[in-house]
Amino acid sequence: MNTKMIGAISVVAGTSIGAGMLGLPITLGNLGFATGASALVFMWIVAAYSALMLLEINLEFGQGVNFNYMTGKILGRTGQLIGTGSVFFLLYCLIVAYLSGLGGLVSNATGLDPRTGTVILTAISVVILVAGTHFVVQANKFLFIAMLVAMLASFIVLGGHVDTSYLTQGNPTPAALFVTLPVLITSFGYHVCIPSIVTYIGEDKKSLIRIMLIGGALPSLCYLLWLFLSLSSTTPEQLASMNNVDALVELISGGIGWVKTIVSIFAALALVTSFFGVSLSLFDLVAETFKRKDTNMGRTGTGLIVFVPPLIASLMAPDGFIAALAHAGAAFTVIAVLLPCIMIWKMRAAGLNQKFRAFGGRPAIVASFLCGVAIILANYVHA
Repeated sequence: MNTKMIGAISVVAGTSIGAGMLGLPITLGNLGFATGASALVFMWIVAAYSALMLLEINLEFGQGVNFNYMTGKILGRTGQLIGTGSVFFLLYCLIVAYLSGLGGLVSNATGLDPRTGTVILTAISVVILVAGTHFVVQANKFLFIAMLVAMLASFIVLGGHVDTSYLTQGNPTPAALFVTLPVLITSFGYHVCIPSIVTYIGEDKKSLIRIMLIGGALPSLCYLLWLFLSLSSTTPEQLASMNNVDALVELISGGIGWVKTIVSIFAALALVTSFFGVSLSLFDLVAETFKRKDTNMGRTGTGLIVFVPPLIASLMAPDGFIAALAHAGAAFTVIAVLLPCIMIWKMRAAGLNQKFRAFGGRPAIVASFLCGVAIILANYVHA
């Protein structure tokens, strides 16, 4: 495996690990470890297959195209609007989740009101984005490395406070399992980087398949270990009662100051690295869609368009971390599961997709589509 492939795998894995990781113990806590881990593995399989579908679509068009272009070519203007609208909704929901989570952590660290912490964080974020893409990318690179170190440190310290008797507790009812689906799919959100990976690697099918499968498996392993450590640190009922990151950190740290500090640093870095990546994506999308000028005044206005709506939402619902992740999961399902199923069905019916075809034929496409429908129903019907 060459350096280029390793870099691409790290991009896929790094895109996934973020807010979803912190949401998993809260979401899956009441299921117990065995059921929660099984649900996690199932969603990894769904995400892996949908990634192969997107890879199939991308390879048909070749390098240098984005999702917006592909949906427009295959599904026309209506499909393109649905896809772009879903991307906007996804990114805004994720920023709401990040602001809610980080606001709580800032409050814990400084004693400020969570809403005040959220406002300060938003103001700083606007300044950083206005400073330019290069600054954000370079800063995020070092923050991601720091996050990996903090994650390893958290795993080590939590490993010393394991009580395996907690793992067999929980109440894994079908209804409780069903409502976890939107947050689970959000935890595997690497699909947005597939067009960039194809452009970077080229049309080497074997390498691209390995990158998608290995890059998606690495977060799964991290999630399973994190789930084991967090669920063995406290009772399922206590985890299920959590609604924000600061409460989760307080709970699994067991009231031990230095453990709480390490886990808090990891949680903050996991949120910040994803937060700036998502904010940058939305910033560029807003600038492109609304033809914003690339001046200091124009970039400031774009930054306000990016942050003011999620700031208002997070101030109105400061404990909306999990709810925001679930809404993001529904939007992500449209982008990464439902639309690719429809696109591939249409392309194969037209005799296209000769460069690469995801395995399973029509039964796998139908099964994936039904999973996507179930994820959306889990968020908007059951609730």
